[in-house]
Amino acid sequence: MLQRAAVKVSLTEPKKKFLDMLAFMRNFGTNEVHLVHVRTKTNYREREKAETALEELGTEINQLGMAVDFSIRNGYAPGVMTEVAGTVQADYLALYWKPKALLRHALLGSIDSDILRMSNMPVFMYNPKLFRPVVELESVLYATDFQFTDAVVMPYLKSSRFKARTLYLLHVGERAPDPDTEARRRERALTNLERLAEECAHAYDQVEVIETLGLVRNEIVRQAKAKKVDLIVAGKSDKPNTMSRLVGSTAEVLPHRAHCSVFIIPNVCGLPRHEDTPDQAKGEADHA
Repeated sequence: MLQRAAVKVSLTEPKKKFLDMLAFMRNFGTNEVHLVHVRTKTNYREREKAETALEELGTEINQLGMAVDFSIRNGYAPGVMTEVAGTVQADYLALYWKPKALLRHALLGSIDSDILRMSNMPVFMYNPKLFRPVVELESVLYATDFQFTDAVVMPYLKSSRFKARTLYLLHVGERAPDPDTEARRRERALTNLERLAEECAHAYDQVEVIETLGLVRNEIVRQAKAKKVDLIVAGKSDKPNTMSRLVGSTAEVLPHRAHCSVFIIPNVCGLPRHEDTPDQAKGEADHA
């Protein structure tokens, strides 16, 4: 399902924190990684240095219990990453996220943001904490609009390989114009949240639903911070209507605003490979 990841590596990341990211990814069931180092220069001596560094890094990743190989490519990183990820049949892309000021991002853009925008497969962005390593996945927040993304996101959250203790299901609504309509809107939202919670109950120790009002991106960040979650999961829709554009825009802004790691799953990626249903997971356990 999320067994194989294509991981962008510049070789300038702090090694300890980069390895923390790989350890964190084991919570998704990841046991194979393909490191992708993208160069803008063709100097042969520098390529040899990169090969040596990647081999050394690979040895340490092996010690985490993960299989690893790597590619060194020249070109534009977003295009190279998506191409290599497809070639090695990765289940998702992983990025060591380096936060940038929103104004600078708006003016100059960001390679990592371009990867997120261009990718048609899930993208995980690891947010390294300054004062403590984050290698365990204790809690997850999923922001749902009940429309375009549940069909592709929920199989990941229900998988027996996705390890977390607590799941928060968040819906951010828009207040209706009168009290009666608002009551019906809120009742529908809570009914849908409870339905999703029941679908996920087998995979977590605790599932909590949150229904609130406000600007979607602000509420996702606020609730994630209040609950001290380790990971935000959000869908990204590319459908050409207003709500879908808002969802896509929110997905692209979240890594810059959130205080934790973010996993973005686009609705064009289809159902995850190696999908486990609860019955399949039980069957595997019975044969273990």
